[in-house]
Amino acid sequence: MAQNGTDREPTARQKKVAEMLINPEFQGSITELCSEANVPRRTFYNWRDDPVFCNYLDGLIDKYTDSELAGVWKALIKQCLSGNVQAIRLFFELKGKFSQQQSKEETSELYKALERAWK
Repeated sequence: MAQNGTDREPTARQKKVAEMLINPEFQGSITELCSEANVPRRTFYNWRDDPVFCNYLDGLIDKYTDSELAGVWKALIKQCLSGNVQAIRLFFELKGKFSQQQSKEETSELYKALERAWK
């Protein structure tokens, strides 16, 4: 038997709640989610400690976010190309070309170089 009982499959109700949680179109509260899924709130909160439910939810989140990655990168690059300095900084941080540990002087030089590039 697997550790923590994770060899079990999530129940149909757990799957439904997990899918509702990751659905960006669902804007309701936990109370509304539980009501729509016909799951008591206490049960929902107990599931947060259930490794089967948590692993299933984590897997759905990974699958959803991976499928959106290309669109997010395109949006970030579009913002960079429009001159959004915060987007440019984030881009460089994500690419490992800039870190918070750099001195203020280095940061200032980076901004100056970026400003020159946009002129």
